[in-house]
Amino acid sequence: MKNLYKIVALIFGIIMIGGGIVCLASPGLTFLTIGWIVGLAMVADAIANIVTWSARRRAGQADGWTLAGAIVSLVFGIVLLTSDILQLSIDLFIAYMAALWILTLGIFRLIKSSKLHQIHKEFDTEVVAKNWWIVMLSGILLVLLGVLSLMNPAITMVAVGTMIGITILIAGINLIATALAA
Repeated sequence: MKNLYKIVALIFGIIMIGGGIVCLASPGLTFLTIGWIVGLAMVADAIANIVTWSARRRAGQADGWTLAGAIVSLVFGIVLLTSDILQLSIDLFIAYMAALWILTLGIFRLIKSSKLHQIHKEFDTEVVAKNWWIVMLSGILLVLLGVLSLMNPAITMVAVGTMIGITILIAGINLIATALAA
């Protein structure tokens, strides 16, 4: 059984490394699959809820609304999977939300740096909040990146696609390392 685990883990690790490399080679296309993944997750969740509904109902964990919700999720998931326009809408929504998130974090960092600078001046020490300017610099960079991402969501798409590729690549390496160590 232990050898079977190692073999399966090695195979999946190799597949994940290959997938990570493909994602890194085309991060824009990787990002554009997010809408498809959301639709697939909706369908999978709906099917699981429909299949287990009667057993969960007997246990008192589901009612008619649970089944209705699962059917609606299934319909919306299928519609999303079959509509390129809806998938692109989901992708753009995520890109703009990420850009707004980056912009908001930058603004918060600028506010924090102002408070740190005030504390540094108030206590007039070399220790307390002496690196306030680093927080301010990171805030400025985040605000600039957020504004650029809002103006051109392709920047966000490529960045998120690259992060997905790196994450899959690292997960594959980790899976292989775990299999070899077991």
